Amino acid sequence: MSPEQVVVMSKPLFSIWISLVLVPCLFFISSQAQNSSPSTTKTHILGIMYRVNNYQKGIAGDSEGRNWKTGTWYTGVMAFYKATGDSTLLQQAISWAQNNEWKVGNEWIYPANRLTCVQTYLEIFRIRHDSTMIRDAVDYMNSQITRTEPAYLSGWDYVDALYVGAPAYAILGNITGQKKYYDFMNRVFWEVADQLLDEDENLFYRDSEARFIEKSKYGKKVIWSRGNGWAIASLPRILENMPDEAPAQKKYTELLGKMAASLANCQGQDGLWRCNLADADEFPVPETSGTAFFTYALAWGINRGILDSVRYTPVVLKAWDGLCKAVNEEGKVCWGQSVARGPGTVSEEDSGEYVSGAFLLAGSEMFQLLSRE
Repeated sequence: MSPEQVVVMSKPLFSIWISLVLVPCLFFISSQAQNSSPSTTKTHILGIMYRVNNYQKGIAGDSEGRNWKTGTWYTGVMAFYKATGDSTLLQQAISWAQNNEWKVGNEWIYPANRLTCVQTYLEIFRIRHDSTMIRDAVDYMNSQITRTEPAYLSGWDYVDALYVGAPAYAILGNITGQKKYYDFMNRVFWEVADQLLDEDENLFYRDSEARFIEKSKYGKKVIWSRGNGWAIASLPRILENMPDEAPAQKKYTELLGKMAASLANCQGQDGLWRCNLADADEFPVPETSGTAFFTYALAWGINRGILDSVRYTPVVLKAWDGLCKAVNEEGKVCWGQSVARGPGTVSEEDSGEYVSGAFLLAGSEMFQLLSRE
């Protein structure tokens, strides 16, 4: 056999070798490179979460308040504690609650807002079992469940209420085993949803004005990113505090699945969502508070087997990578829209306690996701 014949005969064999050996090797290397991204290692997740929390502590100093903004931060601190078991995080939350004298929030207009800090008090009570921690909270919550008018006539007329208020009743129901707290929560949650959920989009408007009056400058719907963050982030906090046999559980789970599908379809190429989910071009810069809430809820759903891992893990990995890139060296989570009631302009320097809190929620579930994997 001549050398020429050897070359000719070996070409098919070489092609087979390429397809069977080299291509799978290249795929494996590519996959490993993606999996070893710094933002998706457990060490990096913990490091950046501590940096964000320490930055927020330094900013807050002695001026930490008992309002929805600080209360949201502490829901993230408690999630961080539960994910890691670090007692210093628990003590941080206890010290904040003690400074508040365990009182409900000081927002007088919106009853749901006053319950944001209560969620942390209730979670601390489950650990320390000191009834003085929740006495004021329970008195206030009992006063609310006696009200029978529709939610939108009693101050629960905006989508934020689904996060800042509703989960407190789920946690208290879990602590006491009393059905009345679940009943009240279910009623106000779904009355708000009936008013604000767009069943074509499977996403929420911020309030009735946004639903029926407002349009973007390009004539599209106004579906606020952080508003939907409040909505979807409420679902893990409600579901993990409901009895497994609760009839309402299925309805909340189905809502999580529908919202997850809609959100996956409008995620930005950089992993972050824009302020108006229905019109990304209106405010094209990234926004991290909504993104962090979405990441938290989707990762929670994956971790609990509610959301399909194959479909949604790439979504949360991409989102988490984008969030980590938005954290500066000090630990500030940048590109977090300032206090607002709808989509608006966002600058790199914008942030807030609630942005840090949402980031800690997301990081806690990402840490568990990587631990599970």
